Amino acid sequence: MKHGFHRLDIMIAYSCNIACAGCISISDRKRDGVASLDDISAWCTKWQEYLDPEVITIFGGEPCLHPKLVEVCNTVRSAWPESIIRLITNGYLLDNFDPSNWFTLGKFEIQVSLHRQDHRAIIDTAIKNILLQRTNWKTTAHGEDDHKQIAWVNGDVTIYKSMFKDFIVPYKDNLQPWYSDPVQAHKICGSPTTPILYKGLLYKCPAVANAIDISGENWFDYRAYDVNDNLTEFISNIGRPETVCGQCPDQQQAVVINHFNINNVKTKNIN
Repeated sequence: MKHGFHRLDIMIAYSCNIACAGCISISDRKRDGVASLDDISAWCTKWQEYLDPEVITIFGGEPCLHPKLVEVCNTVRSAWPESIIRLITNGYLLDNFDPSNWFTLGKFEIQVSLHRQDHRAIIDTAIKNILLQRTNWKTTAHGEDDHKQIAWVNGDVTIYKSMFKDFIVPYKDNLQPWYSDPVQAHKICGSPTTPILYKGLLYKCPAVANAIDISGENWFDYRAYDVNDNLTEFISNIGRPETVCGQCPDQQQAVVINHFNINNVKTKNIN
């Protein structure tokens, strides 16, 4: 039985070329490596018979650090031919790839997150090099300057430039949980409806998967799901608070980071 739902993240890279304070993937800490193409292929083969997401996001860390990113996208497309594939990237490394690749994947989106206002020209150039592959793009924009998204749409390809000023830090410095009210924490969650396929297993969200993996602790006895588990239960809990949501802060505990402050976004390798 295939279970339909809106969005599935697949984490293919653990390292990142920038360090954003409060990163949901904890990539602001020292993390290395990417998932191998063989592992990603195995995950897709295993899960394609069970999951039917409308959107699949290629997620990191920074996915453009993956030396076989194009092959990864093609592998995901083979497993889910009808889904929208969305590459989420900080944009700095997009020029390392032939932009024509992004027009061979069917329904495909690139969401470029602008993390440094002083690097706007770098990101704009990377986006422009993709847009030059086609003519007659339709452009739309919504939101305010602190939380704004511009979209360029051309047939089955969409490019987004997203600017998000404020982020709620999901972790304490030592990765200890907040032990918050799960219902209240879920109300301010940055990923309330986004399960993630992480190292071959399904987790409620990126924050849960990464915190458990890196800390080696499982304070809430959270159990990731495999193909033989009760996936109907997992799907029914998407968008609903669970006990593990107490890992993250509620409104009273929340620490908000200004990502337009360059001191909160450190660059490591943007070439």
